Amino acid sequence: MTLEALVKEIEARSSKEVRDLELKLENERRKVEEVSHRDTERFRTEADRKAQLEAAREKARLVASAKLQAKKLLFEAREKRTATALEEVRGRLSAYAKGPDYPGLLASMVSSGTTVLGSDVKILARPEDVPLLPTKTRSLVDDTRPLRVLGGLIIEKKDGSRSLNYTFEELLRLREDRVREALAR
Repeated sequence: MTLEALVKEIEARSSKEVRDLELKLENERRKVEEVSHRDTERFRTEADRKAQLEAAREKARLVASAKLQAKKLLFEAREKRTATALEEVRGRLSAYAKGPDYPGLLASMVSSGTTVLGSDVKILARPEDVPLLPTKTRSLVDDTRPLRVLGGLIIEKKDGSRSLNYTFEELLRLREDRVREALAR
């Protein structure tokens, strides 16, 4: 073999090897691009899914927060309305204590209290209510402890062992839950 033929054969072989390497390189590049494309799509899909999950969580949190705020506002409005209504009830009780039916109510309170506690009692009342009491019970009034209430009275055993609180404030306090329930409707 001549030198020229040897050079041509080397050049032909190297050209073939270069083409084979270029073809192999192109195949590898395509494979890398495909893998890269698949990975990119997988990452994008996963990121979209995570973003949707996070958005759904945030939406649920915002909705729950809005519902809670609405309940709070509703509760505050009801409480304000209830407080206003209770003030109105107190005003009406105060007006009732100045009305013509009030002396009869005081008499029935005294009668009820003496029935429960007996006749050995003392009565705590507002100074302005003493003249409204039945004449025979006025002597039972303890003038040293006048009440500062809307109306009503307290009847207690002379020894202080038991008492019945018939003040409007106490009667309203005992029934406040029912009053609140009625006002909430």
